[in-house]
Amino acid sequence: MDWSRAKTYLILTFLLLDLLLGYQYYTSQQEALGYVQSFNTQLDELKEVLKERKMVLVTEVPKETPVMRFLQVGHPKEPLPNIAASILVDEKVVEDDQSKGTMKFKSLEGEFEVTSDGYFKLRYRPGLMKADIDIGIKRGQYVLQRLLPNVWNGSLYKEDMALYSVSGENTTLHYLQSYQRYPIFSAVLEVNLENAEILGYRQKALEIGEEEERGQRVISAIGAVRTVAETFDPQEIGNQTGNVIIHEVKLGYYSQNYVGADVWYLAPMWRIVTDYKVFYVNALTGQLENNGS
Repeated sequence: MDWSRAKTYLILTFLLLDLLLGYQYYTSQQEALGYVQSFNTQLDELKEVLKERKMVLVTEVPKETPVMRFLQVGHPKEPLPNIAASILVDEKVVEDDQSKGTMKFKSLEGEFEVTSDGYFKLRYRPGLMKADIDIGIKRGQYVLQRLLPNVWNGSLYKEDMALYSVSGENTTLHYLQSYQRYPIFSAVLEVNLENAEILGYRQKALEIGEEEERGQRVISAIGAVRTVAETFDPQEIGNQTGNVIIHEVKLGYYSQNYVGADVWYLAPMWRIVTDYKVFYVNALTGQLENNGS
């Protein structure tokens, strides 16, 4: 065998491979650059549309367009007394109306209720949940940690700072149940505070089922915001002279609350939070859901 010639062939082969890989890297970089330019162009066009509709964007617009699927959910299958026993101490049933699907418990923590529309509500005994430290700007994290023992699947919830509300001494903190890395906008945990005391919470608890096998790439956040802008009627806000501010654009899952159903499906959804309304845009069809809430 002519080793000199063989080595030459190997060197040429590796050289060609390097050239091929280099070309692929170059083209991928050019495609990425083209996407960024396209995204920026679309964003500039969107801002012009928003300006015409008296809307202002003050948040980052996500660039992600992942493949997502419908997500099956339902009310918790675990018997309600078992759920109460897992989050309360010395709980006792004080009301059980099976015709309405409601139950009430009393415990060392206070009063726990399961409502007919599938919510869990806990009202603490006065003075039980006063903050023992200055919670300051980290109150959202502090409150969730204090609540965890008394919230069904509490570890699945994360802060939803876009919908916090403050009125005088009263504050309502919002948390959302999450699935993988996405929030479930339908599964809300609302916590009421007065000064530094946790008064109680209201929780929409959902049990996660299966994803549909077939997925679809979602529409862009720019497309979702544009749908809101083109649907929004500035006359809705009456004689208000200021602009409508868009505070957040986030991808997650959402559906209306189905009280009588055992299971239903959440759709991938873009949530657009403004200081006027919260809008939901179906991330698969691009349609506006319920014209905001």
